[in-house]
Amino acid sequence: MSQCLNPDCLQLNSKTTIFCQKCGSKLLLTDRYRALKILGQGGFGRTFLAVDEHKPSQPYCVIKQFLPQAQGTNNQQKAEELFQQEAIQLEQLGKHQQIPELFAYFIQDHRQYLVQEYIEGENLAQELAQSGAFSETKIINLLGDLLPVLAFIHQKPLIHRDIKPENIIRRKSDNKFVLVDFGAAKAATRTALAVTGTVIGSAGYVAPEQALGKPTFASDLYSLGVTCIHLLTNKEPFDLFDVSEGDWVWRDYLTVKINNTLGQVLDKLLQQGTKKRFQTAQEVLEALQLTVKPISSPTPQPNIELKSAKGVNYHQLEQLL
Repeated sequence: MSQCLNPDCLQLNSKTTIFCQKCGSKLLLTDRYRALKILGQGGFGRTFLAVDEHKPSQPYCVIKQFLPQAQGTNNQQKAEELFQQEAIQLEQLGKHQQIPELFAYFIQDHRQYLVQEYIEGENLAQELAQSGAFSETKIINLLGDLLPVLAFIHQKPLIHRDIKPENIIRRKSDNKFVLVDFGAAKAATRTALAVTGTVIGSAGYVAPEQALGKPTFASDLYSLGVTCIHLLTNKEPFDLFDVSEGDWVWRDYLTVKINNTLGQVLDKLLQQGTKKRFQTAQEVLEALQLTVKPISSPTPQPNIELKSAKGVNYHQLEQLL
């Protein structure tokens, strides 16, 4: 089927149709990308599964359509900037096997669109809902696989600002974790970091300094820590934080066993004070005694300047902890 992209129509048409049979809107974006169905909808717009009809195999891709729910001129303008910013950030990141590649960004019918690589798989929120609380091994695998991706992003330098289970997809083809949704990403220049900015992020996962509009690289690590304890406990972040004590009480909700080293790493990721927290992804990897390049990785990791932590093999981690 071919999905109409007109927000007021959304009629399903036959796959060979050029114009929507209900509203007459053109179904192909730039005479190339055809939407098949709606994948999801958020505050900035809709996401569609699509095909690229310019390629012989007609591979799947993802269309993001800017369709803000924000009210007011200022909010609308900010939403437009963030949507365009996502395209810019993806372009600047270039090709990375665990970040969706940007294929196109354009305006059609007075609406903004970006087209990016389709990642087949479930996000971690979906996996949690289906399989229940993550085991220690699954959390170790998550950290070992995703921390080098964060290091790559931070070296650009960018801060993702929205690390959470919904934005991490376990790719079906190789079980690798892919980080998505760079709409909130911010360039981490010295000037930008010195200026208080708009508060962006998902409630419960946002680091204290980010909530004040001053995110740092350590803010992403904090959000990753919150993601881990949410996955370990299957409890919402707000339930894992004791407001009266100003501290995380995630261990009270554990139903799985974890070792002391992993627990200490998670505690440090969750420190309220930025300076008490891990500052870089490399520090976390070293604390976990993970190597940057797991033996099981089918393709070489990007050339990022991280040092192997004491030469420890990835697969030996559970025996070492």
